[in-house]
Amino acid sequence: MALRRPHAVIVGFQSIALASVTLSLALLAYPFELSGETPRETASAERGQGKSDWAFKLIASPAVPEVKQAGMVLTPVDAFILAKQDAQGIEPAPLASRHAFLRRVTFDVTGLPPTPEEIDAFLTDNSPQAYEKVVNRLLDSPQYGERWARHWLDVVRFAETDGFAIDEERPTLWRYRDYVVRVFNEDRPFDRFIREQLAGDELDAGSEGVVATGFYRLGPWEADNMVPENKRQDYLNEITDAVGSVFLGLTVGCARCHDHKYDPVSTEDYYSLQAFLAPLKRAEPAAKFIEAEKRGEFHSQYAKAEEEMIRRQRALSKFRTSFRPRVASILKKAVADLDDKQFDEAFGKDPSFTKDEINQFNKLKMAVGEFKGPARFKAVACAIANPTDEEPVPETRVLKGGSLTSPLQKVTPAFLSAVPAWSAECFEEQPKLKSAGTGRRKVLAQWIASPKNPLTARVLVNRIWQHHFGAGIVATANDFGVNGSGASHPELLDYLATRLIENGWRLKPLHRLLLLSRTYQISSRHPQHEACAKIDPDNRLLWRAHFRRLEGEVLRDSMLAVSGRLLLVAGGPGFFEELPPEMGRDFDMFKWDPSEEDQRRRRSLYQFQRRNLIVPMMESFDAADMSTSCPRRGASVTTPQVFTLFNSNFAYETSRHFARRVQREAGPVPRRQVEWVFSFAFGRKPSPSELDVGARFLEKQSGAETADSEPSKALADLCLVALNANEFLYLE
Repeated sequence: MALRRPHAVIVGFQSIALASVTLSLALLAYPFELSGETPRETASAERGQGKSDWAFKLIASPAVPEVKQAGMVLTPVDAFILAKQDAQGIEPAPLASRHAFLRRVTFDVTGLPPTPEEIDAFLTDNSPQAYEKVVNRLLDSPQYGERWARHWLDVVRFAETDGFAIDEERPTLWRYRDYVVRVFNEDRPFDRFIREQLAGDELDAGSEGVVATGFYRLGPWEADNMVPENKRQDYLNEITDAVGSVFLGLTVGCARCHDHKYDPVSTEDYYSLQAFLAPLKRAEPAAKFIEAEKRGEFHSQYAKAEEEMIRRQRALSKFRTSFRPRVASILKKAVADLDDKQFDEAFGKDPSFTKDEINQFNKLKMAVGEFKGPARFKAVACAIANPTDEEPVPETRVLKGGSLTSPLQKVTPAFLSAVPAWSAECFEEQPKLKSAGTGRRKVLAQWIASPKNPLTARVLVNRIWQHHFGAGIVATANDFGVNGSGASHPELLDYLATRLIENGWRLKPLHRLLLLSRTYQISSRHPQHEACAKIDPDNRLLWRAHFRRLEGEVLRDSMLAVSGRLLLVAGGPGFFEELPPEMGRDFDMFKWDPSEEDQRRRRSLYQFQRRNLIVPMMESFDAADMSTSCPRRGASVTTPQVFTLFNSNFAYETSRHFARRVQREAGPVPRRQVEWVFSFAFGRKPSPSELDVGARFLEKQSGAETADSEPSKALADLCLVALNANEFLYLE
């Protein structure tokens, strides 16, 4: 990362000295384990129970166990966890403080810090439904979809360029990202989400289905310098591997060259699964929407569409302005207090409005509404296509050693042989599929998304659990096989998978079940920590909560949020972040042109995702490698992270904006300023010693500065230290 200009570097060292000497007890001594906590994924007798054979068996809903501490059971989740702890003679940690819970759940659900107002409201809510109200509010937030879309994009290796040497852009692939956000916010049934991604174009899902099939365009792609046959086979291999790991939690790619050494997946299984995908076409001129990937043409369309949208919005705004005094009078409100939502709800409800006025208003609103989303562009999305009726369906053969030069027997579409016989029910069209080019992926999607599939619901539930509890019930989220970690609580995983299916594959009821459990709400500190750690060093029995560091995207968004600069503008093409000065912008195959400053204040989810150039802050904080499916982020502690948070231009500017916000709220009084720094950054009041130390620092440093309208350098330095504190970086 770039160092700041000389003066700023000096300020940085002053801040470091302040943090290490003056405020060490107040801020940086927050008792977190800096190495993070990543449960070891080695197979032990406990973690290895119920391995491969269990994962392939049909899901059965187990009875909720009875436990001694029945008073601790807030949801059925707790009974399963407590039963395991009872067997090992372990007592769970006490409940976390309300403040720790609110910070934890807010970051988990939305990826943003709770505001001081939200904290005050929760801490003063003594009703029995206080926790439930918080969870429901967060799940209803638009930021929920953005947070959980990021998790899914990691798994499906989302990036907006090809990778390899040329790293060609895919400028319409952002539609897939926005589609994923919509799916989570709508709480769309996840079995439908799976089917749309695998076969949206064959399921009559319209333009939304075409956008969803962008799933097949997410992996890396070598555009040039390859024999076409090899290029096609590499593509099919990559997609087959992704389908196996993403939806089934299996390393089917290990069977590409030989029968799987651990799991019951043969080489014939692998290529039979690949036969479902064999008709896929990618990047041929006949393929639908491919022309939109020409960047110049796309941006021309986009500019025209933006102009048209602005024209329609202005027409609607002009109409509202002309009628605003009349509507305000009807509602007995001041014109300045009347917002668009109130106007729209009231317009036309009074008998004084004519039919023509109402029709005109409805037409203007419809003109804006129908122009949103994919309909604004002729080119809908980066997509795939099936062959035409005149084109032969490529045959699929088992390849000895995975080589095209050593083809063996021909295979037709078939499911994994280890899955129970029920799968034949999904295969009524099998004879047709031997020769047809269409319909294959639809059958594959029906099989994967079936409630009888023993893998899909388990894999999905495990991914949700992992992000709430720090580690999955199966720690290797992409590998449910023998070589994976095994399940620490297989009965609980089956119970949750059953509940998911019974709730129509909707995720929000599952979130509520987990977040309202006592297991989720316990503290990360245990009074008998050493004794428990001897029995269960990896905390697989969840006798305490895991410490977790914020991911790079969440950290960046949080810094923008506490500084008051975060723009919650959703959707659309990704923005290009400002790069450090020492990094080039003109590369051999592409240019990196930073977006306008306002765009760069958006959430990190909307950063343009290039494979060959990862934004340094994201890279420093363990961004996912988008060349392969990333089931779980790492949590390293490295020197570049220190430079990123203390010496980068982004941290420097953010601390200055943070200081301006504090000055606006607190005024010039140092003790009030310290209180507001703690309130914004940590969501709490400073202790008396923290308050005294911070105030003395501000008074001493500010005394030598020239007074002006800008916040003091000392206040900005204090804000910078707060952004570097473990309490800001880690969740208890």
